[in-house]
Amino acid sequence: MRYLADTSIWAWAQKRSRLDIREKLADRYEAGQVVTCVPVILEAMHRPESSAAYRQQFDQVFAPLERLPLEGSSVERALEVQRRLADESDGGHRRPAIDFLIAAAAEAAGAEVVLWSFDRDFEVICEHTGQPGECEESTGAGH
Repeated sequence: MRYLADTSIWAWAQKRSRLDIREKLADRYEAGQVVTCVPVILEAMHRPESSAAYRQQFDQVFAPLERLPLEGSSVERALEVQRRLADESDGGHRRPAIDFLIAAAAEAAGAEVVLWSFDRDFEVICEHTGQPGECEESTGAGH
């Protein structure tokens, strides 16, 4: 099993209040189970405050990871999922655009890639698409 760790996982792993997420991310990273995609990198890499910090974080954290491609068919799938959510419920489509792209990259990679997040938006998208997802809970236990 491989895990596409969303930006929310990377952010929560930095917080002292969620050592469980930090440990799980470290374990999965060391086991070679964490993958990424360009939209996650773009979101996560806006945080470094200097070019040196940017280079260091990118080189140490994201450069070693396998990058899932975001091809044209995945971009179209992201739009399709958003449109279907809009059709199924008022406001169901009102999720960040980048979340649809990240979910589409994970879905295109197949069932062996789990979209791992701390974000209800991804939980809704995964429920709709039927793709594997793991959403961390605010209490510290995952499901």
